[in-house]
Amino acid sequence: MTKRFRSLIAGFAGVVLVATACTSPGGQSESPTPEASEKPQQGGKIIQGDTSDIATMNPILVADVPSRRIVQLIYDDLIQADPKTGEPKPRLATFSVSQDGLTYSYEINAKANWSDGKPIIAQDWLTGVMAVGKSQKTVRKSLFQDIQGFLDYCTGSATSGCKGTAKTISGVKIDSSNPKKFSVTMTKVSCAAIIDLTGYVMPTQVFGKYVTDTSKDEIDTAPENSAPTVFSGPFKFGEWRKGDQIILNKNADYWQGAPNVDQYIVKIVANATAIANGLKTGELTYGTLQAKDLADMQTVQTVKITKYPSLGYTFIGWNTTSPQAPGLADKRVRQALAYGLDMDAIIKAVVFGEATAHVAHHVPVQWAYPDVTLEPYKYDKAKAQQLLKDAGWTMGSDGFLAKDGKKFTLTLSTHSDSQERTTVAQVASEQYKQIGIDAKAAPEAFQGLVTKLTTGDPVLDATIIGWSLGTEPDPYQIWHSSQIPDRAKGTTGFGFTFFKSADMDKAIEAARNPTNGDCSIATRKKNYETFNKILNDEQPYNFGYVPNALRGSQTSLQGYNPAPFAEVYNVYQWWIKQ
Repeated sequence: MTKRFRSLIAGFAGVVLVATACTSPGGQSESPTPEASEKPQQGGKIIQGDTSDIATMNPILVADVPSRRIVQLIYDDLIQADPKTGEPKPRLATFSVSQDGLTYSYEINAKANWSDGKPIIAQDWLTGVMAVGKSQKTVRKSLFQDIQGFLDYCTGSATSGCKGTAKTISGVKIDSSNPKKFSVTMTKVSCAAIIDLTGYVMPTQVFGKYVTDTSKDEIDTAPENSAPTVFSGPFKFGEWRKGDQIILNKNADYWQGAPNVDQYIVKIVANATAIANGLKTGELTYGTLQAKDLADMQTVQTVKITKYPSLGYTFIGWNTTSPQAPGLADKRVRQALAYGLDMDAIIKAVVFGEATAHVAHHVPVQWAYPDVTLEPYKYDKAKAQQLLKDAGWTMGSDGFLAKDGKKFTLTLSTHSDSQERTTVAQVASEQYKQIGIDAKAAPEAFQGLVTKLTTGDPVLDATIIGWSLGTEPDPYQIWHSSQIPDRAKGTTGFGFTFFKSADMDKAIEAARNPTNGDCSIATRKKNYETFNKILNDEQPYNFGYVPNALRGSQTSLQGYNPAPFAEVYNVYQWWIKQ
């Protein structure tokens, strides 16, 4: 069963192989290994540096990595991914699956309590699912749509499938003799369910009032979204100083054992250079490094460098319905944009070689990564120009292409807090000018950009951003046509390229809900190869590159052992060596 359900959740990155420490000549890359008998020291605080603030602390509304990180620290999930393999394992609950693959049974750990002393029970998981059903801002409804009765319960646009006619979710049954036990029955076999159904375990004593028979979408504006009060994770919310820091305090009653440190603080800094400087001075305990700072940081004796391939990729997403850049609707133009961008040169100059060029949705550490040959889109200026010519674009006297009297302009949006992506946007703009496209880079604030994308703001032509993928390789939330946002109907989604393909939908559905119940990796992988072939040909993204994850941490930080599928999974065991 573990192979059948080895999986991944999609989240925004600002979102893989076995983690390995980077050992480089000229600098220390491994912290001293404590003796087996060494007892963790108590006290102190962990200060993580990040370049982006959070947007919410309500797990059902999270659409970005910074917010997800905080949510993971204050709310535990039913299931956790093995940090190195992605294999689903128990966290809050043990689980089993019926022989026909339709019913999932869970039992929450007897020791699992909320920070107010109340036991964590099945109703708390159900409250989270009901909150998703009520919310009009969440992008997570598709995770639960195969539960019997969920579509009858949830509310939303006609395209969401939600009917809003039922007061309960019929497929969820709580054991009458044990409130910690429950079962979930599906309408069809869902290969991604073991990860999707981990859901959002939310304290009913806090959020229950937002999922009553009469409540509507009040969950979307609940004050507890930005100031939560009850917690199941190793830390409790203390304070959110917007644009500055988020302060979490230890949950002394954490069911797996109180954390060794007193506080976990996320410090919002200006850029990646500030993270590197904070690690040098000791102001920061750990953070993500940019490739440009790696060589310098490897000379710092007090800092440990950990490097491993990312479970995600940096890409350029094309708005295929852009009114400002109508050429993006033409596959030949999108292919020309791929051939006209020297990704190998970008990786060498901007990412300092700490990445691999990428041409698919799935990444190498996932079992779903395609083995079939895909077009690599190596830089070929002449081919790019020919494709543009074939698409009807002709060069004007000003050196730019035009069609039907309209010049080919292209704005590459990205988030200003990433020097790397801002530089990629600038380099790409210059390269596109060389093939006759009047391109420009347009950095803006991260959270605002994410909101524009997930709400389908037509002002965006193209966006350089990244995916931080999860343990289930199901791409439904990103690529199925049902996930395209619709501003007119108020629906959100990750399908912000507005690209749709019936054949791609069919391949995604076959891997997600096989009619013959075959969830084997071999069968699912064949469907994903079909899916990736379509994407590779249609090019709604330039799939960019898979960067190496570069983490810097103080050598005094013990127990920190990040890996492709998880980073803070054991944070309650971290400690500071004095």
